[in-house]
Amino acid sequence: MASKVKSIKRIIFLKDVLLIALSAYGGPNMHLALYNKRLVEHKKYLKTEELLELYSLCQMLPGPSSTQTLVSIGYKFGGPFLAFLTLLVWVLPAAIVLTILAISVGFFSHDLLDYLRFVQPVAIAFVLTAGIKMFMKSVSTKLDYTIGIFAFVVAALLRHVIGEYVKTPWIFPFVLLVGGVISYLFTSRKELEYTPLKVKIPWRNLVWFIALFAAAGIMGKLSSNRLVLLFENNYRFGSLVFGGGNVLIPMIYEQFVNFNQYLTSDEFITGIGLVQAVPGPIFTIATYASVLSMKGFSVLEQVAGGAVGTIGIFLPGALLIFFVYPIWRSIKTHPLVVKALPGVIAASAGLVIAAAYLMFLPVGLNWIEADNFYFTNLASEKVVNWGQLGIIVVTGISLFTTKIASPWYIVIAIVAGILIH
Repeated sequence: MASKVKSIKRIIFLKDVLLIALSAYGGPNMHLALYNKRLVEHKKYLKTEELLELYSLCQMLPGPSSTQTLVSIGYKFGGPFLAFLTLLVWVLPAAIVLTILAISVGFFSHDLLDYLRFVQPVAIAFVLTAGIKMFMKSVSTKLDYTIGIFAFVVAALLRHVIGEYVKTPWIFPFVLLVGGVISYLFTSRKELEYTPLKVKIPWRNLVWFIALFAAAGIMGKLSSNRLVLLFENNYRFGSLVFGGGNVLIPMIYEQFVNFNQYLTSDEFITGIGLVQAVPGPIFTIATYASVLSMKGFSVLEQVAGGAVGTIGIFLPGALLIFFVYPIWRSIKTHPLVVKALPGVIAASAGLVIAAAYLMFLPVGLNWIEADNFYFTNLASEKVVNWGQLGIIVVTGISLFTTKIASPWYIVIAIVAGILIH
């Protein structure tokens, strides 16, 4: 009976993961907001502090951080098997849709992106609301407030002053590390007794990670088979990329468009738009690019290209989680970690609010030159996009005051985009 109840709970958890996957527009920060709303607030699979803890851990690793965070939650709730199923349920919907779109990309109208123009302000409201709620729940001491504010200032406001130094994928792990060090050095919490750690290190997963990296590299040098080369390229990217999908995109562009010339610049740019239009992880841009890299081959071989690209890009991050999470679970009770962790969590909450602010800049304000966020670059007239700001405010108020399920916000945004055309 206990086993049957456990299976039912796992099925319910995977159903929740699927619902998130089908409404996960807006990138990793939106994904974190959705995890908080459904898995923390509604279903109480874990606490806010635990979510931020896992999010912080995954920010320190190469690979798709939002995917790794969700896989970690699956591992926490049901062990490695549920973690693997969580990865499949999270990735497959976007991978399947993007495979179909890539095979028939020439038949799709660019109006598709216009229909989704209201999704972005809704996503901003989700991230901002999640950040505020996380801050309220997980930050309690003056030191933690200071660390959270420090994280926001460094990641968000300094961009207006020294953007070229702050605009780097290393800024998030750097801020988290600083938050942990400050918390450890200046915390007023009582000293905890030291107990020797008993850590069982799952070396097998690290060995697989390294062995596949080496084998893929060797096969990539020796073989001219397109599928082998696609796996090598994507496995290498998934093993080395820090900073999420926005860092991965230029890497794939350089390799697949400029170097290998598997697809054209226009085809790749269209793919970037389609990835934003499809719910799920941004790393599935690798699925799209891999399918188009097989153009001229049979449909079955194109599908195989998408499958190889998807496995290659997500497998390294999953193997790292399977290696790191059991170790983390063992060492998190060590006094050093206990004293440092509140600062890491406070910094994480500050970074989520910073992410909402950075998402707001190109949407809520008008700039003379795109992606140049120095205040001197603001348009002299019509500085604020009041319509977008209104959507953010209304959505935010609704998120705080109602219990409307997350997917409905996305459905309403898409329907509005189609009707108001």
